[in-house]
Amino acid sequence: MTVWVMSGGKLVEKRYRSRKRERSDLPSPLVSRMETYESPVTGKDISSWRQRDRDMHAADAVDPRDISKKAFEKRKEIVERNVRSDDAA
Repeated sequence: MTVWVMSGGKLVEKRYRSRKRERSDLPSPLVSRMETYESPVTGKDISSWRQRDRDMHAADAVDPRDISKKAFEKRKEIVERNVRSDDAA
């Protein structure tokens, strides 16, 4: 079915825009919300999440904020259970 509309005083066929995000002809970089900081391991500036991940991997380090809370809760339950079993013995 064709739909016609008045545009600029002329009868024209209505064109539907796709719901997909249209790309601009002007390329633009993606902007990170991460602020640059100095690596405590290498002293280099870290300005992206990939650089942070590489730096953490190179130092064989883990940021506790990257670990889910479930892991901490599970570990706490195990420790508490072990303490209770030691007290019972």
